[in-house]
Parts: sequence; structure tokens; C-alpha cells
Amino acid sequence: MEDIILLGLGGHAHSVVDSIERGGEYNIVGFLDIEEMQGKQYKDYHVLDTDDALQKYFDRGLRNAFVTIGFMGHGIVRNRLYQRLKDIGYIIPNIIDKTAVISENVKLEEGIFVGKKAVINGNTIIEKMCIINTGAIVEHDCKINSFSHIAVGSVLCGGVILGTQTLIGANATIIQNIEIGNNVVIGAGTIIRKSVEDNYMVVDGKTKKYTRGGV
Repeated sequence: MEDIILLGLGGHAHSVVDSIERGGEYNIVGFLDIEEMQGKQYKDYHVLDTDDALQKYFDRGLRNAFVTIGFMGHGIVRNRLYQRLKDIGYIIPNIIDKTAVISENVKLEEGIFVGKKAVINGNTIIEKMCIINTGAIVEHDCKINSFSHIAVGSVLCGGVILGTQTLIGANATIIQNIEIGNNVVIGAGTIIRKSVEDNYMVVDGKTKKYTRGGV
């Protein structure tokens, strides 16, 4: 197995760790996180240092890294960490739970997490650093742009397009051929029947401007 270091110890990291262990491809060296998290651990995996140590671990021969911070309020942080990893030269693999079902005719970029029992159907494109979480369904001919998050149990019907850094909340449904813009938040349980422009939040049937964590 190849070694991998994880960036960010929180709830999302617990899911990623489980999928890595189940997959058997990588040995988790530990976590990097902010100063306040130093000394903490999950299972047998410790927070070893801050992300300022990325270059040090790379110079020691570590080549694989994965961002385990979830989307909520951290879209910019995920983007920043991705850029640092790329600038140093890290490989950012896809972590796909072995229970996920992915069509052979799907294009996946890098740094993507696909959780337990998620389904991604044919002719779909998922760009870098997206999260397709537990039990989510991404139907045929969808396109999900970079740094977006499809939360647990949500459904994207056929032909849906999502912009960059967009969150589809838990158990939300996006009806077929809808386009969702950049930096959009769709609240949990919401059904979207018409397209949503950039920088909006749709929660409980109400639409309002959304600027937190801009694109």
C-alpha cells in the first residue's frame, strides 16, 4: 500500500477514513490540521502537524494527499488546500467507497470522494475536488463542476449541471435538465424544478442572495 496524508480532522474525515480502510489501497500516515487540532486523533490516526508541513512531508518522500475537510463553510479552504498540494507536486487520488456504483462511462477528475452506496450513472462528468456523499444519486448526463458537494441521500436527475463550489443539501432533489449556478446552496429536502443563478441560496421554498465563501 502507498502512504497518504489527510488534511483536516472532522466529521467528513471519519467517512473518508472508513472508505480508505475498506479500499485497502492506502496506508494513512495521519492528519494535518490547524493549531487548535494539534494532539487530537481519530482511531489510531493522529494530527501530526499543520498544513504548513506539507512541503516537509513531500521532501521526505510522501506523495499522496487528500483533503478531508467537508464543504460546509469551507469551500475556499478546500480550494486553497488543493492549490497548495498541486503547487508542491502531490498526487490527489480519488477515494471511492467499494460499495459505490459508478458507470464505466463516467469521467472523474482528481480529489473526488464518493461515499457508501452512492450511484453515478453514465455519461456524467465530475470535476476535481467534488464530494458525492453517502447514498447520493447522480443520474446520466450530469456535469458537476469543481469543489461542489452532493450531500447524503440527494438526487440529481438526468442532465443536471452544477456550477463550481455549490452545495446540494441532504435529501434534496434536482429535477432533470436543470442548471444550478456557481456558489449556490440548495437546502436539505428541497426540490428544485427551475434553474438557479449564481450566488443564491434556496431553503424552504425561499430564494435569497448567498455570498459566504464566494467562488
